[in-house]
Amino acid sequence: MAADNIMANEQDKRVKQLKRELEGWREVILPLNSVLLWEKNWYPGMLVGITTTFFLLFWYLDPSVLTTVSVIGLIATLVDYLVPTLTASICHPESWTGSKERKLEEICRGLANTQTQLAVKWGSFYDMRHSRPKVYYATVVSSLLFFAWLGNMVNNLLLTYFAVTTTILLPGMKQHGLLQKYFAQVMVSVSETIKGMKQKKN
Repeated sequence: MAADNIMANEQDKRVKQLKRELEGWREVILPLNSVLLWEKNWYPGMLVGITTTFFLLFWYLDPSVLTTVSVIGLIATLVDYLVPTLTASICHPESWTGSKERKLEEICRGLANTQTQLAVKWGSFYDMRHSRPKVYYATVVSSLLFFAWLGNMVNNLLLTYFAVTTTILLPGMKQHGLLQKYFAQVMVSVSETIKGMKQKKN
């Protein structure tokens, strides 16, 4: 019980910290969250369209790696400076209502939960290095070999496009239950394949 209270307190502290860090972004975060969670039917198409346009432009211009990193860093820096500045001058504090505050806290709590889950999963995986070293190294080596083979076989820009698009669509897929649905279908297919292989052996 005490451990649960400690975890809850830590979670509350993390939520408050996120709210402070995102103070200048709060007017942007709410509509962005709405888009990522597909609160309107046309949002998924818009997200795919934006990423597709960006990657087509990137493919057409074909910049060097150094130029790409510099431009992305420049855009990130400008956005980090301009968004809080513009929102502070355009949006008045009176327009920030209690419902918006509750929505922001809900978003921050979701982010904190996601960070905690990722940290726990990463910690469990890293602990496997000591508890089950053979499984750990087999998993790491096989994964790296697979990604090295995949990167050699498939165009890297195309791989990055699919990775970015999937990452952007994940929150909406999870929100609408599509992720669980497709994961369940994959698990059923895998279990049926394993059963079929066992029956063939018998």
